[in-house]
Amino acid sequence: MPAAPTMNARVTITATVLGEMQLQRALQGRIAATSDLSPAFAQIADNFVEGEEQVFAREGAYDGALPWASLSPAYAAWKARHYPGARILHASGRLEDAMTGGAGSIREIEPLRLLMGGHVRVGNYDLGGIHQNPSPTNPLPQRKLINLGRRQRSRWVRYILDHLRLEGRLQES
Repeated sequence: MPAAPTMNARVTITATVLGEMQLQRALQGRIAATSDLSPAFAQIADNFVEGEEQVFAREGAYDGALPWASLSPAYAAWKARHYPGARILHASGRLEDAMTGGAGSIREIEPLRLLMGGHVRVGNYDLGGIHQNPSPTNPLPQRKLINLGRRQRSRWVRYILDHLRLEGRLQES
């Protein structure tokens, strides 16, 4: 089957985390229409899990991000009694499991759409969401679980470009 005709096109890649723009990159040049980016999305999803493993291991300090905020003295004392030795965002381990491919993990790959992350509910709260984006009704310190650094964003764009080149859908001009 012949490849789709090549045309001058602009493709925009975006990644948002709970409404916060984390990546927006326009790819310009001679790009043929593509109908399936799922191989590149699978690489991105695998890299996301690897990154989240580092985020939790380093308590937020990964790929240029600052470490997560310290616990309040009162909560630190409570946590030491109930979860001795547990680090920040590691009380039960459920949140880390969800963000690194275990129970509660989200990984939906479609030809032109990728959804990934994790979901843990505690009562009425999305545990990751209340740490990622605190609000006036949720005054916790912000502890970003997902904060795409420059290297990770570049790697994801490279996965897509490599896929387009491999499929003959991108020609450098």
